[in-house]
Amino acid sequence: MSAIYDLTRTRQVHLDFHTSGAIDGVAADFDPEVFAETIADSGINSITLFARCHHGLCYYPTKVGEMHPGLHGRDLLGEQIEALHRRGIRCPIYTTMAWDEWTADKHPEWSQLTADGEIAKVRNQREDGVIDPGGWRYVNWLEPDYLEYIEAHVAELFSNYEVDGMFYDILSYAPGCCWSDVSQRFREKHGIRDRSHASYVKFRVLAQNEISARLTAFAKDRAPEASVFYNTGSFCYVDSRYSIRGRAAQQTHYEVESLPSGHWGYYHFPKLSRQISHLGKPWIGQTGRFQKSWGDFGGIKPAPALEFECFRAQALGGLMGVGDQMHPTGQLDRGAYALIKEVYAQVAKAEPFYQNSSACPQVGILLAGVPGMDEKMTARSESGAVMLCEETHYDCAVIDDASDLSGFALVVLPDTTPITEALGKKLREYYAGGGKLLLSGSAGYDEAGNWALDFLPLKRLGQERDQPIYWRVEEDFAPDWSGVDRVIYRQGPEIVEHGDARVVAWRHEQYFERTDVRFSSHFQSPPVIGESTNPAVVLADRWACFADPVFRDYRESGVLVISAVWKQLLQSLIGPPMVGDRLPSTVLSVPRRQENDLHVTLLHYVPVRKALKIDVISERMSFADEALTFDRDVSEVINEETGESLSKSIDGSFTLSGRGRLLLCVPGYFAAQS
Repeated sequence: MSAIYDLTRTRQVHLDFHTSGAIDGVAADFDPEVFAETIADSGINSITLFARCHHGLCYYPTKVGEMHPGLHGRDLLGEQIEALHRRGIRCPIYTTMAWDEWTADKHPEWSQLTADGEIAKVRNQREDGVIDPGGWRYVNWLEPDYLEYIEAHVAELFSNYEVDGMFYDILSYAPGCCWSDVSQRFREKHGIRDRSHASYVKFRVLAQNEISARLTAFAKDRAPEASVFYNTGSFCYVDSRYSIRGRAAQQTHYEVESLPSGHWGYYHFPKLSRQISHLGKPWIGQTGRFQKSWGDFGGIKPAPALEFECFRAQALGGLMGVGDQMHPTGQLDRGAYALIKEVYAQVAKAEPFYQNSSACPQVGILLAGVPGMDEKMTARSESGAVMLCEETHYDCAVIDDASDLSGFALVVLPDTTPITEALGKKLREYYAGGGKLLLSGSAGYDEAGNWALDFLPLKRLGQERDQPIYWRVEEDFAPDWSGVDRVIYRQGPEIVEHGDARVVAWRHEQYFERTDVRFSSHFQSPPVIGESTNPAVVLADRWACFADPVFRDYRESGVLVISAVWKQLLQSLIGPPMVGDRLPSTVLSVPRRQENDLHVTLLHYVPVRKALKIDVISERMSFADEALTFDRDVSEVINEETGESLSKSIDGSFTLSGRGRLLLCVPGYFAAQS
């Protein structure tokens, strides 16, 4: 494979260029040599270039579509590709699918429609709550004539240029907008007749799989080595039939679009990357240089923020992608590329440290829902579980019912995880083979509402309620949290049978639930003092159960007693984490295996909510003589960047120093297991 096509060398930029046809003088100041030299000098070896944008306009001379009138016939795309290829830089080509204003104007009959017959449109909300008046309309890419147009457009690209890859954006539907004539015919063909959200998801998945298979074959016929990716939203369900796995065969890699200062936030990426990274294909963690989100002209984030975002993706086994948007005149923001250069130089230097390494997660976190469940709530459960793992330094993977469970010391079923037939069989085999389980809330029932983990001596009654409950922790389990009642804001079913499992925390009820005629104080009523016979948390030799949906609660409220009990449960079930047991929760520790050596990445960057709507990272935090511990005796830890060995204390820990990132090697850590 030529270097041009090689995905493994990617330090990428995604160069957005959604430019209104009302803007003239497009690329008027564009110099291809200056452009390419800036890209090369910044350490970038792949950049996604625009053939056609959401305005539906093309940036090259086209006989198929509509060329941007402001280009005045100039082949911007061709000049970019030629200059970049002379420097050995990959340049996959971007085109849009559902958001296409030119096509929506020309063919309104091709639009995506709501059940009421309204045309679907992007409606972004501003910070003040006002709906932005701008917004692209959704075109229905199931329309045969539109598909022919897309294929003619792509064929033109392959005919005119050396295409390294195709990036198909927004191969998606506006939620529930699958009621045009062609969509209804597709629904009928596949027996999808009701208007439920689950049926919409099934429609979306089947449509995406069918069209991506067609477009991938079309591209591969013309350039077998070219990369292909569909940016369709990274939908994740425990039922793998409805997840992003379905597109795996149709694309060469994944890209995780997650700009933390946009609506995603810093806790979107961990969950998604820890699922994508275990699906067997290369993946790119795509952040942005913007202070906020896409199209934030003039906005640039602090260097520590971009460091953390790129270093985190690299530590988790991903490749790097930074989003930018070129000015209509064709000039790049010098400050943005100075920033990218600074960060990518560090990324490049660390690449040998990660080469041929593999993840070694101790904990598998099952996805919490299936289509039709409240996806906002299930996402919070999944994110809460990942947060607790990261804060207590247990490396984890987010998994579904197609995942291999055998390598995990513990499998977690957070809050609502339903048991599909495939998952039930795997969990039974995993437990019979000595595996350990932790579940919470109403997890463990099949989709019909039947208890599906009958190999556990556990029975629960009742439904989840949006009512606070109180925990009292047993003194010999977590002394620092005993003797007081701590609120849990969401109440789950009652544990009425738990075999010989030990109760490590008890529930205490409020005096009464709050109503408009009976209430006490500002929020929930105080707890009733006295003995309780209602278990909140139970612990057995190979399983544990939280009665309440604690993972969602932790994501929403950050209740500290949840973290404390969680940590004690994991210590009891599987022992300390592989690395970092005594580190602060603000340090991200990621272990990876490289042959018999353990490679550890420590990142210390703290997002701060100092702006009203976004978190900001502006500093590299100190490791300040923190103590690094392992789950076994380790004789030597080497700082990969300095070549020096860390000082070992009499208690077996190693003393840390430095700021931001540490790359550490433990020689021969896995030798005893080999």
